[in-house]
Amino acid sequence: MKNLKIILPVMAFMFAVALSFATATETSPAQMGEYVISSNPQACQPVDAGCEGEGITCTFLGQHVYAVKNGTTCNSLLERDPD
Repeated sequence: MKNLKIILPVMAFMFAVALSFATATETSPAQMGEYVISSNPQACQPVDAGCEGEGITCTFLGQHVYAVKNGTTCNSLLERDPD
């Protein structure tokens, strides 16, 4: 009976750890390119934008252009080359 008091909690802990590894999802890797945030649904969409407008950051049809897509989120504004 004493062994059961020790073994059952240890087995429950091991089961919980195994279950957490089994249900973990892999996130998609970041993708490089040119992206804008679409409004419906709000997501990061690829474009062939180049750079328009004035200023340091690139724009496309009045929207900021992003250089990195991570899942459905746009990250890192695309900046002009300092030529």
